[in-house]
Amino acid sequence: MNAFEDIVKRYLEMEGYWVRQSVKVEISKTQKVEIGTPTMPRPEIDLVAFNTKRNELILIEVKSYLDSYGVYFEAIADPKDEGAARFKLLTNETFQRIVTEALIDEYLKYGLIKNNVNVNYGLAAGNIHKGNEKPIAEYFRENKWMLITPQQLRKFVEQCATKGWEDDVVTMTAKLLKKS
Repeated sequence: MNAFEDIVKRYLEMEGYWVRQSVKVEISKTQKVEIGTPTMPRPEIDLVAFNTKRNELILIEVKSYLDSYGVYFEAIADPKDEGAARFKLLTNETFQRIVTEALIDEYLKYGLIKNNVNVNYGLAAGNIHKGNEKPIAEYFRENKWMLITPQQLRKFVEQCATKGWEDDVVTMTAKLLKKS
């Protein structure tokens, strides 16, 4: 489990999504070769969120980068950038296609989604490098992808402090911080 993923998961649940965390996807050896990594373990999607009203399935990369440089534009927009490998669900079209198709097949098999589900992608970032906020936001708008920004998450955590009793780590931490 990843603590930052827990925060994002809770945020998405409050936005009306059912969320699964650390979802491993079964792909074949042939598919791994096609991706270019024949010895890789099963790919893992940080969060898979489903909104029943919109019939929307979103595969989300989650990066806190709280004590680092932050997410920078080239890493998510240029597949040739050295940082792009950390965002392969967004930057590697072959990886994206194979993993998405395998996940959809599995979810259909178990009745978790319908045939006509709308699939989308997203990024939740705890830190975006200064000056990269606007280009990243625009890039995500152009692709019609979901971007969850540090500001949205900060506001959400602050709101958790004002809610009634909820026995979860995010709400309890927010309430403790508000008391200090």
